Amino acid sequence: MADREDEIMAQLAHSISLVYTLLVDVCRALPVPVTLPVDSHIPAVEAVPAIQRVAALGEDQPMGEDQQTRLFSGCVHILAAIDLYALCATRYEETRAEGVGVNVLHADAALKPLLVWLLTNTG
Repeated sequence: MADREDEIMAQLAHSISLVYTLLVDVCRALPVPVTLPVDSHIPAVEAVPAIQRVAALGEDQPMGEDQQTRLFSGCVHILAAIDLYALCATRYEETRAEGVGVNVLHADAALKPLLVWLLTNTG
């Protein structure tokens, strides 16, 4: 059972990393670009405050309310995924792991259309 849990946790970590990379791309494409830490492995202690800052700064970006909401929603869902992942790492529970996955999916669903909008409407 532990091998299966380890495999799930590795996949969840990879999924969080992918959606964080999407957020990095979104932040670079913002009307007022924001730089996030980028490395092969960003510790949560660095990523979380940076994501929180992006969520807070989103309403100051010169873009529509829908785009601001997508940015905020993407950030909040990434933060929730990171928090649930940390709980799973301490004590694995399948529902928590599923929560990580759902939050990653919601973040992705908010950020991908935002990136497309930014690439076609700014710059």
